[in-house]
Amino acid sequence: MLSRCLGVGARRLLSTASGGAAAAARGSSVDASEVAKFANAAHEWWDPHGQFGMLHQMNPVRMRYIRDMALAHAVTGFSGDPSLAFPLSGKKVLDVGCGGGLLSESLRRLGATVTGIDASQENVAMASYHASLDPMLKEDIQFRAITVENLLDEVGPAHYDMVCSLEVVEHVNQPGTFIGNCLDLVKPNGLAVFSTINRTPTSYLFTILLAEHILKWVPAGTHDHAKYVTPGELESFVRAAERSPHHPHDCSLDIVDTSGIAYRPLENRWEVLNRAAGEKLFPFGGDLEMNYLMTVRKSVFDASAAAAKKGSGAEATDESSVS
Repeated sequence: MLSRCLGVGARRLLSTASGGAAAAARGSSVDASEVAKFANAAHEWWDPHGQFGMLHQMNPVRMRYIRDMALAHAVTGFSGDPSLAFPLSGKKVLDVGCGGGLLSESLRRLGATVTGIDASQENVAMASYHASLDPMLKEDIQFRAITVENLLDEVGPAHYDMVCSLEVVEHVNQPGTFIGNCLDLVKPNGLAVFSTINRTPTSYLFTILLAEHILKWVPAGTHDHAKYVTPGELESFVRAAERSPHHPHDCSLDIVDTSGIAYRPLENRWEVLNRAAGEKLFPFGGDLEMNYLMTVRKSVFDASAAAAKKGSGAEATDESSVS
């Protein structure tokens, strides 16, 4: 329906963007069946009443979270002034699994230079076309049909100030490899923001039984509960990424925030949960029971502080041996 509303240009882009799933299959973390599933729905990305309607409602909340993380755990050169309209100005941001460009466009409006990548040619075509409709988005935003693995090979590690991949991890194969590649692309002192769904009985009840089969908010088969990722598993993928050959020897990967995000059906809105709100909403599981966000900072070691600490430790040892 949306491609008819957008006109002939969008249909032409979609009709000429073929072979996305086959090309994507070369990437080690790509699930070709997932790529095909979302490619077939590419024309619905910008329909707020279609199967991506929940993402439309979630997007403003996700963006506030990203903005807050960028300011609180400032990437080098990020403005610490939350009143600024463009807090990401001058920063290179990568949106991995960009779909139709919902998040990418919002990141660009915060001032970032944005690259959105997706394994589906059809999704990239829709994202490119929709962004072209807004004169404000004609510069400093691009979309590419490429996997994160192939992008890493092309541009090399430490290329972006921020890497975002939201509602994507649960749709890939080898999520540890996927997370590692995303983190390899982050510059020292840069940030990575992930969001996904926790693998719990509650998430099965709400995201599959209710959302897919009873309320039919999204098509049946959109999610695979077995591919949901627990916060502990995601943390282990982050820790494993520190052993990547691309990881700088003078950096650590610090998880600076993990927050739940939930939909309140009676109020028809999403919100990032604090611990108290999460325990009230999910008394048996807490704020990370369903959807959650995780922010990782690639922190550069303070060599002088480390040396001073080591020196003070040596002095303390010497004093104790003398006594």
